[in-house]
Amino acid sequence: CRGADIPDRSAFDPSAFAQLLPNMIISEAVTDPFRIRYRLVGTKVADVLNIDFTGRYLDQLVDGATDTPWQDYFVESYRRRVPILGEVTEATLSGGKFTFEFGIFPVTAGGTEVRQFLCIEDYFDFNLTSAELIPWSLREPKLSA
Repeated sequence: CRGADIPDRSAFDPSAFAQLLPNMIISEAVTDPFRIRYRLVGTKVADVLNIDFTGRYLDQLVDGATDTPWQDYFVESYRRRVPILGEVTEATLSGGKFTFEFGIFPVTAGGTEVRQFLCIEDYFDFNLTSAELIPWSLREPKLSA
């Protein structure tokens, strides 16, 4: 039965994962056209990325300045109804690199269709201030070939 292959959002009890909440993102799928809207951004995510993007859309935030195919990850998770796990490396203002891992987990919301995603980002022992990451708005767009 379609819908039983992934959990419903109501099965997630935030109080059972209180220590992870600062690293979590809850987003929703908006269709026609497909877009991702961020419903909730954890405090650690907002601090590290130097932006609280709650209420914003992925395509408003990510442009040609990043090599990370965030939109593709969400589309794959949505269409295939599978979690996506990965690792991202971002540049810092000092010329260094910052690497973190992420997970995107699709969930239903009272039906059978994927409606939301529970996401988590693990920054490990990252101790730079958020000001040392290059903000998305300051990155140079990559030129297409």
